[in-house]
Amino acid sequence: MLTVQDLINIELLKLQAVAGEGATSRLITWAHAVDLPDPWRWISPGDLVMTTGVGIPRAAQDQVAWLEQLVQSNASALVVAPRHDAPILSNQMLKAADNLLFPILLASFELEFIKLSHYVIESVLNAQRERFNAIEHLFQTYADALRKSPEMSGRLSILAQTLKLDLAIEDAVSGFKIVKTAPSLAPHDEHIERIAIGGRTRANLVMIRKVERTMDDSILVRSLVGLLGVELERSMIYRDQQREEGAALLRSLLDSEMQFILARPILERRALSGTLVSLAITPGEKGTWGVDEIHHSPPLHAAPPLLLEDGELLLAISPDDSATLDSLLANLGNGTVMGISRPITSATGVRESVRQARLAMLQAKELRAGILRYGEVETGLIMAPKSLSEARALVGRYLGPLIEHDRANGTVLLRTLITFLENDGNWKSSAFDLGIHRQTLVYRLKSIEQLSGLKPTTTQGIARFWIAIQAGKNTELLDSHT
Repeated sequence: MLTVQDLINIELLKLQAVAGEGATSRLITWAHAVDLPDPWRWISPGDLVMTTGVGIPRAAQDQVAWLEQLVQSNASALVVAPRHDAPILSNQMLKAADNLLFPILLASFELEFIKLSHYVIESVLNAQRERFNAIEHLFQTYADALRKSPEMSGRLSILAQTLKLDLAIEDAVSGFKIVKTAPSLAPHDEHIERIAIGGRTRANLVMIRKVERTMDDSILVRSLVGLLGVELERSMIYRDQQREEGAALLRSLLDSEMQFILARPILERRALSGTLVSLAITPGEKGTWGVDEIHHSPPLHAAPPLLLEDGELLLAISPDDSATLDSLLANLGNGTVMGISRPITSATGVRESVRQARLAMLQAKELRAGILRYGEVETGLIMAPKSLSEARALVGRYLGPLIEHDRANGTVLLRTLITFLENDGNWKSSAFDLGIHRQTLVYRLKSIEQLSGLKPTTTQGIARFWIAIQAGKNTELLDSHT
């Protein structure tokens, strides 16, 4: 783009700055010749105003007022090629131009305004062609990047190389780097710029320049921000779809329409592998991300949990890692309470793990804890219960998983446990009474341990199981013949 100083530097024009020399870096977007007494009515911002001076008032104070109105039009500069009958520019007017940082250039009357306009127009057209070519190159690079890289980080790297920048996209609230193209984006000797990306993204484009900034960079940056905004919105739409599908899958698992072992491949395709747990969450207030949009929290992008709203609760199947759990707890607002189940296994299934998460969440509320894992704090008394509610708590805590598993799968784990305890842990007698092979008994007791978290061959396990069984029978919560 052409500046006022660029015009001054063209020797052929013989322009002389007589005021406002501190603002000669102003850009000129067009040139307009006008001798009317009110040129501001006919010009646009960025115009170079050219006049023979006949429209300028003669009195010094009137000249100052005339100049002030011209400056308000956001013209770039004033070129005066005075005709013989034009008034002399007063010192007051020139001083006002200095104060207003508005360049006034003096030229010979012989200067042909058409020649001056030619320089301006040619420069503007060249700049527009360069901008068009640069933007076209940016869009072509972006199209190539879409073909070459399936990941946004790869596409951003290609764009960064083309623009000679280090680029990153960060969460505008936490500063979490969503995507980046360099190992470090905080060198002390380079300037970092952050530009907000519009839409739902709540993200910034972070840039570090490797070359000197040019005047047209802002247009390229705006184009780049627009492209990235589309990318991020497309990603958000995909995550919205993933959440809906995840909610349907979790609902199916809870309704026992699908077994956990059959859902494993689906979960792994969603990057939910390794140790998984169920979560029961009571959201807090004024969270960074609300319940409806928590799946857009950047730390959840890599392995998004299955999320299902159940009344006032948010249920989830999630990787058992601190980054995911901390993100959910922190982003859902102050007062968020989270209960975490034991690891989900084929034996426990999802329904039982969700039950564990709910119990842990209720206990976390009672203890005024933000987060609590199932079994970290005992939910009942190891002593004989003194009330029906205590008996229910004992039966639910220690025998509930077995009862639910037997009901859903037609097994007899509870009966196996009672028989084993009634035989004082004697393997041979227990297997004989149950009419099964000893190895089958071993397998059943292992399943009981996985479901309950208690080993029925240890003193601690035997004590808790026995008291829970007696509490259930004494209060008729369990059949006395079980």
